[in-house]
Amino acid sequence: MSAAPVSRLGIVGLCVLGWSVPAWSQTAVPAGNNERISEIQVRYVDSAGEPVEGLTRPFVITREFELQPGAVYTAEAAQAGVDRLIALDAIRDASLSLEPSIDPTQAVLVVTVEEADPVFVGFRTAAPQPSALQGPFQRRVGGDESTGFAVSGSVQLRNVGGNDQNLALNLRGGENVLDGEIIFRDPWIGSDRQRTGYAVNFFNQRSQQTVFTGGDREVDLPGGDDPIVHRLGGGVQVTRAIEPDLSAALGLSYQRVSVRDGIFSGDSEPVDELGNALAVSDSGQDDLLTLNFAAQYDRRNDPLATTSGYRLRFGVDQAIPIGESNIAFTRLSGSYLQYFPVPLFGFADGNRTLVLSSRIGTILGDVPPYEAFNIEAGSVRGYGGDGLGAGSSFFEVATEYRFPIANFRAFDRPIGLGGALFVGYATDLGTADEVIGIPSIARDQPGSGLGYGIGLRATTPIGLVRLEFGLSDEGSEVILSTGDRF
Repeated sequence: MSAAPVSRLGIVGLCVLGWSVPAWSQTAVPAGNNERISEIQVRYVDSAGEPVEGLTRPFVITREFELQPGAVYTAEAAQAGVDRLIALDAIRDASLSLEPSIDPTQAVLVVTVEEADPVFVGFRTAAPQPSALQGPFQRRVGGDESTGFAVSGSVQLRNVGGNDQNLALNLRGGENVLDGEIIFRDPWIGSDRQRTGYAVNFFNQRSQQTVFTGGDREVDLPGGDDPIVHRLGGGVQVTRAIEPDLSAALGLSYQRVSVRDGIFSGDSEPVDELGNALAVSDSGQDDLLTLNFAAQYDRRNDPLATTSGYRLRFGVDQAIPIGESNIAFTRLSGSYLQYFPVPLFGFADGNRTLVLSSRIGTILGDVPPYEAFNIEAGSVRGYGGDGLGAGSSFFEVATEYRFPIANFRAFDRPIGLGGALFVGYATDLGTADEVIGIPSIARDQPGSGLGYGIGLRATTPIGLVRLEFGLSDEGSEVILSTGDRF
């Protein structure tokens, strides 16, 4: 069998020893004695616990608590507020205390916070979910870049104006990719009780897509180069929390999409060497205007280290016909993720978790090749990172068992080393012929695949690092990557 190594890393550089993973609150809160809250005070401290002048506006902190002046204190509501507070980009740590009030039946609720550094440099580029924005750093079910070796990084101004707003520059560069995005987010406008927020982004994306890679037949551009998909555009979205665990986003995005003969090329290529269309318009320059909706219902016990619970996502993308390409389609997609604590085996103290994942989608109407559901080998490990197929519909299912191996310290930081056993299957459901230019059929891609293997997972100061060995009937691959696969 041939091995095709694939590596995806983030900018580590100077921040390896300086950046820590965001914490998920386990801070104990006062039990209380049915006191009524007379007022809420916010105090700011540094990492040594010394008082400092805070940047975050007090209402940004107090709005995270259901407990307000006049309410009866409960530990459950207090803990929920602390958890939400620590999840903010602006806050590193927080604690609560109750202090006496003039009225002995009342108490002052004191919130003490340590703010995060206002400038973040690292390789955490994943967008908060749900997101209706489009772009290289926005998740899309059934879509993927074939980046090869790539380096990702992000520079963020956090807590802009003391409002927990975020301005970020996200970058990714590698042998097959050059992506950039500028994005501004306000997760919560003022004190709106529905937690209404908004975001605006602008992006420039040049990369290979798995829809144009893989298969038993190599199909290049007329000049012999690999197809590079160029997307230039931006969008705006509004987000809202409908219920504590249910949130949604509605957005409008525009992209100018074309296929180029190189990362830095300015020449559009409307067809491949076989004459198959790479774009919808004859010029090779497509205008894509979409109205996007995304929703997420999240019942996981801990978003950063999940061991139980589930997450459900659903999305609708409606293409509005404009320009020469006049593209019109409706894309429906969804995913379901379930975690079970299953103590089968392990070699150290730590969580033993079974993960089940399923994803599905379909497109009604025009199916441009660059918008088709790409069955990428990244989700079905063992195929060397190339595409398995591209269709107007797809289905994917995967399972993974995670177990602890060892816990130790390196550079005076805790490291948790774990293992994983995984298997996955995906199929285009026989819809490859419904894609404009039939890219999957032209490349003789299989249209489905089954992969399995074993991996190592290391929880480090720079985040989760994964090293995986995948097998399939097509060969094997070694994958080095960061972040959670699901």
